[in-house]
Amino acid sequence: MLPPTNTASARIATGDYTHLDLFVERTDELASISLSRPSDGATIAYAVMPKNENRHHFQFDVPAGTDLDISINQAVCRFGYLSESDDDLDKGIQYVNLDPDFAQWDTLPTTAAIYRQPERTGSHFEPIARWMNDPNGLCEFKGRYHLFFQFNPYGWGWDCMHWGHAVSRDLVHWTHMPIVLEPQPEFATDHTLTGGAFSGSAITVNNDGYPCKGEDADAIRFVLTRHTETRGDEHSVEEYQTTCLSHDGIHFEVETPWITRPTPTTGLDFRDPKIETNLPLNATHNGRAWIVTATNQPVDEFDQNADAGISRASTAGWFATYPMGKPGEAQENQTTVPVMTLFSTALPLHRNSVWQYEGPVLADFGHQVSRTYECPDMFALDNRTVACGALMHYRTAEGGFQPVRWYVGDLNDDGKAPRLTVTSSDWIDFGLGYYATQSFRDDHDRRIVIAWIVDHAGVRREGPCRANGIMSLPRELHVVNDRLVGKPIKEVYDQLVGTPIQIDTANSTTSNVKQWSATCPNDSYYADITLNDDADFTLTIAENRNTNGSTPESLRLVRRDGVTRLATSGQGDFDKNTYDSGIHDVRHIEVFFDHQVAEVFLNDGEAAGTMLFQAGEPQVRMKLEAQGNVTACKVNTLSTIW
Repeated sequence: MLPPTNTASARIATGDYTHLDLFVERTDELASISLSRPSDGATIAYAVMPKNENRHHFQFDVPAGTDLDISINQAVCRFGYLSESDDDLDKGIQYVNLDPDFAQWDTLPTTAAIYRQPERTGSHFEPIARWMNDPNGLCEFKGRYHLFFQFNPYGWGWDCMHWGHAVSRDLVHWTHMPIVLEPQPEFATDHTLTGGAFSGSAITVNNDGYPCKGEDADAIRFVLTRHTETRGDEHSVEEYQTTCLSHDGIHFEVETPWITRPTPTTGLDFRDPKIETNLPLNATHNGRAWIVTATNQPVDEFDQNADAGISRASTAGWFATYPMGKPGEAQENQTTVPVMTLFSTALPLHRNSVWQYEGPVLADFGHQVSRTYECPDMFALDNRTVACGALMHYRTAEGGFQPVRWYVGDLNDDGKAPRLTVTSSDWIDFGLGYYATQSFRDDHDRRIVIAWIVDHAGVRREGPCRANGIMSLPRELHVVNDRLVGKPIKEVYDQLVGTPIQIDTANSTTSNVKQWSATCPNDSYYADITLNDDADFTLTIAENRNTNGSTPESLRLVRRDGVTRLATSGQGDFDKNTYDSGIHDVRHIEVFFDHQVAEVFLNDGEAAGTMLFQAGEPQVRMKLEAQGNVTACKVNTLSTIW
């Protein structure tokens, strides 16, 4: 609990930067900030927090190459940074630490000081501090990859949404950029409201508004959801889609409303627009752009005997509002079905583009009890059409919660409203942590996906100098034998897989089980294992070897009787989950373990499983026990991206 009054001061050197951003939370009535020059005591700026606001984003122009004294009165700065240098995209922001909870950091901490701590991952993207969720606006523009993301600069948990931003040359090493979008202005004074700049996507365009490769583009066109809701009243939700343009990926023009709910029966959940231009509909819809949104619609609006636009494959799960929700515990809505709705407009794209409602392109009756889709996606890949979406408030029989479903099929192009005829579908990840996927096509024509690694099991703990949110490794997607497969992009192997780690082997004296083990420094490693039969095995990915007699905590990949799955121990009710991979002939296993994150890939991406697990020791130990023939078992260090 904050004291009734608070005063903090610090001295910083502005270096090459000319702008200071401070996200400040009031602790008493007369909250204010002053900036002064210590060399002569001159006041550079003074600002009082506006009346009726508990939080405020202060922005100051500051002189470069100057020492600056910052005084914060009756308030706490929860997030701050210097920006606007001569080389923003390469240099990025300089984080300014003025939070008393982060006292172990310097006022201007280095990137290494921020990230090289036991509570941090080393090879996955995290924000500097605070809360992060969905990836947004993924694109390649003028030689850099742009990652935007849902962000709360004020706290450890979710709250009114901003868009954070980072850039990369290789999708592996990232540079932090300024926050680009903020919640609606009325949220500042009406504390009953919540929402903000929800998820969205991006497409690169030329000066005339025509989509093009990022290297040829002049701007990025964004589309996102604006969400307003009275706290505690889900029936008060209002969502609509807006657009804005950026010519440098850093500074955004004013937003314009683009798409509203198309019919009265479209669900109040109407969000997460994903824009594409390469859907295979040229015969009847040539020269158009497409947006797919997530929502739900009444069951009685569909012909359930039709093939086009309907997915019926069921996984026998149930409606649940939290990760361990039991069947029948929460009241499901039998009258609606999760739907992806499709919109189109003629090119070129501009702020006043008129979007035509094409109707529901896909409805999932196999998982009809789900409340809605979230973070939908639809794109052409390997001569097929792929759709992906997370099923909100759905729990699988294997233990997955709000999992992401993929659908492979074909879009009809016969002059009627486009509908996806699904020929196969499955989960994009069989673990407990892979959510809010977003894909994009880069300038090398690769379809790349990134997801938010959500912490359903409560592995991450709030504490000083920590952040709450991790992005997955980027995966390249393909359709192989009517199945969506994905494995890390080439840059991950080139940049992250390091030097070999010694492997110790041993044979059991009582059975034909052979053991391979490796002690891995820095709490991380990459393992590459090749099998040539279907014999049982246990791969211990990480463990906590407790000394107090309690059940050791462990994360394992196990095959028994032809079923390959992830399993945990020592994590309470989550140990009951099976996390079945859904494939039987496993011949190749890859594991990227990074402090708290395990990403497992089977058969070069035929299946993938993501889990959060805290190893709890400076050196994590990997151990493989197998009855069959292991052709190869290699373990390497995993490099840090910071």
